[in-house]
Amino acid sequence: MAGCWLVSALNADASTLAEFTSAATWLVLAAFTFLLPSVPPPKSAGHPTLLQRLGWDAFVLLKNHDHRVVFITVALFSIPLAAFYPFTPLHLQQLGFKHVSAWMTLAQTTELVAMFALAGLFLRWRLKWIFAAGLGFGLLRFALCALNGRAWLLAGTTMHGLSFTLYFITAQIYIDERVGSEWRARAQALMTLMTNGVGNLIGYLGTGWWFAACARPAGMQWSLFWGVLAAAVAAVLVYFLTAYHGQGVGINHTKESKV
Repeated sequence: MAGCWLVSALNADASTLAEFTSAATWLVLAAFTFLLPSVPPPKSAGHPTLLQRLGWDAFVLLKNHDHRVVFITVALFSIPLAAFYPFTPLHLQQLGFKHVSAWMTLAQTTELVAMFALAGLFLRWRLKWIFAAGLGFGLLRFALCALNGRAWLLAGTTMHGLSFTLYFITAQIYIDERVGSEWRARAQALMTLMTNGVGNLIGYLGTGWWFAACARPAGMQWSLFWGVLAAAVAAVLVYFLTAYHGQGVGINHTKESKV
């Protein structure tokens, strides 16, 4: 959020200054890592196989029905989600907004709110409905953007933080609670592969193609662009609701909260 505000404060939203600033920040961060303490890797019993070294043995987790549903849903949800980051700023610009970097931080604002609310939700809601709420806010986000109005686009941008936190952060907590300690690191790595790897790769290529298909000489058909993405999220939501079972015990393993 601070980075986006800085970019807009420098009037660098549409200039290379933003990229140079980001590069300098990453260099400072990289230099800072040399100050971190050295932590040796844990000793493994026996000689790990090639599959274990590559982390591919984590695919055995997909034999569990609910694990498989969560991982598949994460990958599918990441595909339309990829459109939010590159194309929302373009839509904001076309509707006359300046300092789009600062406007995009509306998503991070609600992300913080959702993170603070997660603990209470885990005590009151079944985990299935927290997941479903995240997908539902994702559907609402694109539906509001499809209305192609200034206020509607800002409202859709605001919904992004709720959607991201309630599904993706909850999925990480799900892994920490439901997967054995010996598998957690590999399960989190598999989650990253499904989101930043499979989902984002298909998402950026697919939504880029869809963006080009919606471009017309008279202008971009934003309602069609976002509307189809909303329909894609709706299909993911239907899949999750029909496929996910849950265990009937709480995230903290008490009777008060149900999964």
